[in-house]
Amino acid sequence: MKLAERVNRIKPSPTFAAAAKAAAMRAKGIEVISFAQGEPDFDTPENIKEAAYKAIREGITKYTPASGFPDLKDAIIQKFKRDNGLTYDRSQVFASAGAKLIIYNLAQALFQAGDEVIVPAPYWVSYTDIVLLMDATPVVVQTAEARDRPGLPTRPTS
Repeated sequence: MKLAERVNRIKPSPTFAAAAKAAAMRAKGIEVISFAQGEPDFDTPENIKEAAYKAIREGITKYTPASGFPDLKDAIIQKFKRDNGLTYDRSQVFASAGAKLIIYNLAQALFQAGDEVIVPAPYWVSYTDIVLLMDATPVVVQTAEARDRPGLPTRPTS
């Protein structure tokens, strides 16, 4: 099978390389805390497992709406209102399998061949590859934490 030419623009994943190295070190008996793939080092909590079992028993096993279930969106809206004082409506909320999937879908909808796309650094390793897959050019812009600037929240230093 011949792969599409655009696939050749993607570099091997440093995330998988770091995870493989951590696994190899563990296999040698070396204690490792890996931050590579974002996988927790604990099992799924029992209350979440029970909620999943309950949903399966109740037949909630079909595809979800593309932007998320309305009750989930409402819970997200309430969380942001309660914790952050931010107000949203359902049309502004998307619940997906992960941020990377949403970013990929947005890139499919928005980026054209030849576009330059700003990627603020630091960024997750696959963001520039997503831009490349759209025949666009990633423009990495280094960022820095701003402190004590008018209009920006500040954090106490310790």
